[in-house]
Amino acid sequence: MATRLVRFSVDLLEAEARSTGALCAMLQVAEPGSWPPPFNDAGVRDWFLDQLRSDAERARWLGYYVISSVDGAETLVGTAGYKGPPVADGKVEIGYSLVGAYHRRGIGSEVVGQLVSGAFSDPRVRRITAETPMSFGASRGLLEKCGFRLTGQKLDPEEGELALYEYVRG
Repeated sequence: MATRLVRFSVDLLEAEARSTGALCAMLQVAEPGSWPPPFNDAGVRDWFLDQLRSDAERARWLGYYVISSVDGAETLVGTAGYKGPPVADGKVEIGYSLVGAYHRRGIGSEVVGQLVSGAFSDPRVRRITAETPMSFGASRGLLEKCGFRLTGQKLDPEEGELALYEYVRG
């Protein structure tokens, strides 16, 4: 399966704010049956817009639209990215979310692999972290399949109990 990541831009995020159709027209891909994927509401989109407007150089370390060839057409299937550039200790955090209709097709594994490769292409990055709700067994399994190891858990006031994962270079 061919899956690619298209970096967020102000123009793309503004198109998404107008409608899913406007975003897909700009991306020249088919619309998913539903949008947005979990954890990617208007507040998240606005946060990315604010980040890009304040420092366009950070774009590489922010979000991406996930485009995959499914059902005979290139389709918008989710979002993925980083929660900012590497911090002083060489850590960067990844995140991803796919529309439910596209789960269990190998897309998530491709996306996580691309995020890991992209992060480690920067010599400052020594480890990658991710967190997912404890109840998201498929997401937890995907991270483990991609080489992440469970390092602990925490309670988030908004998202509940989260599993914490880490992937260390080398």
